Amino acid sequence: MEKLFFPEKDGNIDIIEAGSLSRMIKAYGEKTMMVEVYFETGARGTAHAHPHEQLSYCLEGEFDFFIEGESRSIKVGDTVLIPGGRHHGVFCRAKGRLLDVFSPPRKDFLGQKAG
Repeated sequence: MEKLFFPEKDGNIDIIEAGSLSRMIKAYGEKTMMVEVYFETGARGTAHAHPHEQLSYCLEGEFDFFIEGESRSIKVGDTVLIPGGRHHGVFCRAKGRLLDVFSPPRKDFLGQKAG
């Protein structure tokens, strides 16, 4: 039977650390995945592309997003849509957190471990 509830107190699936940012997989199903990403001031999400559609919601901090030549600053409460296949990156202007939703799930994130 598939998992339907993901209480915070039960812990989360994986924490993936990459220098001055880390990701916590909050939940995933067959068609979507939710990931909380923690950034230190000055951290970068290097420009890349993937086939997954991505929504990034700013929970805390300030960020500059770059999507195929267009850039925009976001702050708490703002959301960015990144269509699948588009090159994009992010720069953290002030320590913060993003809540990313991917469809389909980022299977490349599964099984990665901290450290």
